[in-house]
Amino acid sequence: MRRISFFSAIAAILLSAVVAYTYKLRVDQEKHRRALPPPSIKVGYEARAPSGWQYQKDDPQTNKPIVRVTASSFQATHDPSTFELHDLVLRLYDKDDSSYTYVKSARALFDEGSGILKSECPVYIVMNVPSDKDAENKDEAAKHVRVTTSNVVYATKTGKASTDQPASFVFTEGDGRAVGVEYDPNTHELHLKSQVALDWIGKGPADRKIHVETQDLVYNEVQQKIWLSPWSKMQRQTTTIQALDSVVTMQDGVLHQIVANHAVGVDDREDRRTNFSADKMTAIFDDDGNLIQIIGENHARVVATEPGSRTTITGDRADLRFTVDSKQQNGQTQSDSVLHLVLADGKAVVESVPLPQPGVQLAETRILRSEHIELEMKPGGREVQEIRAPSNAQVEFLPNRPDQSHRTLTASRIRIFYGNSSYIDRFEAWNVFTHTDKPASAAHPKSAPGVKQNGPAPPALTWSDDLIATFTPNSNQISTIEQTGHFRYQEGVRKASANRAFFEQSINRMTLTGNAHVSDDSGSAMADTIVMNQATGDMDASGRVVSTHNPDPNQKPGTSVLDATKTMQAKADRMQTRDNNTKVRYEGHVVMWQGANRIAADAIDIDRDAETLHASGNVVSELVDHQPDNSSSNATVTQPPIFTIVRAPDLFYRDDTRVALYTGGVQLTRDKMTITSKQVKAFLNPNNGNNSNDSSLDHAFADGNVTVVQVPEPGRSRTGTADHCEYYTKENKVVLNGGIAQLVDSYKGITKGAQLTYYSDDDRLIVEGVKNQVAFTRMRKK
Repeated sequence: MRRISFFSAIAAILLSAVVAYTYKLRVDQEKHRRALPPPSIKVGYEARAPSGWQYQKDDPQTNKPIVRVTASSFQATHDPSTFELHDLVLRLYDKDDSSYTYVKSARALFDEGSGILKSECPVYIVMNVPSDKDAENKDEAAKHVRVTTSNVVYATKTGKASTDQPASFVFTEGDGRAVGVEYDPNTHELHLKSQVALDWIGKGPADRKIHVETQDLVYNEVQQKIWLSPWSKMQRQTTTIQALDSVVTMQDGVLHQIVANHAVGVDDREDRRTNFSADKMTAIFDDDGNLIQIIGENHARVVATEPGSRTTITGDRADLRFTVDSKQQNGQTQSDSVLHLVLADGKAVVESVPLPQPGVQLAETRILRSEHIELEMKPGGREVQEIRAPSNAQVEFLPNRPDQSHRTLTASRIRIFYGNSSYIDRFEAWNVFTHTDKPASAAHPKSAPGVKQNGPAPPALTWSDDLIATFTPNSNQISTIEQTGHFRYQEGVRKASANRAFFEQSINRMTLTGNAHVSDDSGSAMADTIVMNQATGDMDASGRVVSTHNPDPNQKPGTSVLDATKTMQAKADRMQTRDNNTKVRYEGHVVMWQGANRIAADAIDIDRDAETLHASGNVVSELVDHQPDNSSSNATVTQPPIFTIVRAPDLFYRDDTRVALYTGGVQLTRDKMTITSKQVKAFLNPNNGNNSNDSSLDHAFADGNVTVVQVPEPGRSRTGTADHCEYYTKENKVVLNGGIAQLVDSYKGITKGAQLTYYSDDDRLIVEGVKNQVAFTRMRKK
């Protein structure tokens, strides 16, 4: 509704309908002053003239016309006098003689005693007709406001005009009607008493008209305000607004503002329905009468329903901003108010509920909460462009399927960008904290597949400086989440941190980069990059990998190639864990240690279920024997540890046999002895309660081109060769056999035999010969 100057037209209608007789009374009074009183007019007297009765009055200063009145006849009907005019036509000019108001009635009565003028028959008025135009010309009259009513009563003493009959009016840009009308020229108020209905078309096509209904309307010309009570209703195309008491404010005859109490509205289109309401609603218009703003206060609510979703905006205050879209149509410029921005304040909430769509899985319900929320529309006002929460905000994702998680996200600032058809395209947040409750079907972080855990899975928590989430097109389903800046993650005993975390929803994979670190109660891993499968717990780490594995209290005795009582630590270029961390692989410059025991290799594979370890490429293992203190109980001196160092291309270890097999050309060094051979089978001490050195060497077998070198003291050496060698640590005994065993002692000479047994502690050698052969010994002369 752009202009409602027709309200003032109604006032003029009622006033003009009686002005003619007012001027007649003035003429009679002037004549009475100028001449002697004429004889009393008898009842029933009728005066007629060949050209009818006429009256005119001009302004004595400017000589411009004030009024022109004609009638076919007049008649006195009662005593005291009541005058009846027939075929009344009145032209009431404005003060500068530029236009006039045209009034026509077939019959009017004036009661001289009471000063009341009545026109019981229809009254026809045309407003603001140019002075050089004839209102009786239908084409000319169609350009102006036309009013039709009846039973008009005009009080000459007060100037009030009224009717209790229906009144209708037509103007160039609309029409209207009401039952019961009153106008008071003293207060400049027009009162439409009931059944008020207005249609305002404006300069646009007829299908864009605004229809207004109310029970009671009061218009004050001075204040340029219109009061609608006790209810009002406005319709324009697909939009309907209903309210209780409403106030319309004009500025220079142009609609400026509408204030409505307890207003509710709906905009219903083919694919979109929008409902809105507030305890108080204010609509503001520009200088051309275009809607530019709607403000809803107290319990403000906007609900937009589309085929794929229903979005509800609530708050203490809602501010809807409109842009004016102008376009050419049929050679004319048409203007339309298009929704551009929605501002919600005071406990603002935006809730988006997905609606079932064929072939599309139902997404989560999203609820955004903040003290201030901004919703920006795309050009055309039909789809959402962006939602912003520039201050502290929370987003809650409520599951609509059993396999969905319940998520909440709090942040200092949030932005949500939309793609086609108001589907989310991207989500951004700053200073973020997330809380995710996984569905009941989700496994615990440390549970193996198929293992049932009691109680719900612990929540997953994250912290980061920034978060960006992308969505699968046309689905509202999260595709990826990227969190950067001081990222932290916690899920039960599982924790992680990094400079950046990237989560891929479809494959449930998280990638941590930059000082990446993950841990749980079994151990931890640090690397440049860590990739984790959230569903299976599998992990790939690369770049300066450092890992730890804590001792397992449930591990069987003696199930470690190193030291099961100590935390296992490792460094590598890359690391992989599979099958709930039961299979671990290290690659590239691998070093693994527990206490003083360590293994280095190009690659190490650990299978905890099979209780095996496989190291390959430049293998170096170091096992330490912590020697018992043989001194007195009061002594403080302890024996230094003894290291067993083995170098080989390949190592395979089995926990069930406690055997480490080194192959590919082996070198074993222990204390003052070195053994080289094609392979070495090392037997570790079992942890049976009597031996705490569970990872120390008990004995070793060497096979293939065996060479044993001992340096028991400076300047002395012993070198043994054979196809097979056995070494026993507790007795410090070396057994050589296979082929011709030989021992070369730099002090004692050369000894050969089928088997040579040497005890280092007491420098004792036992020689066994082959049957039918004599053992050979050549003593060195001193």
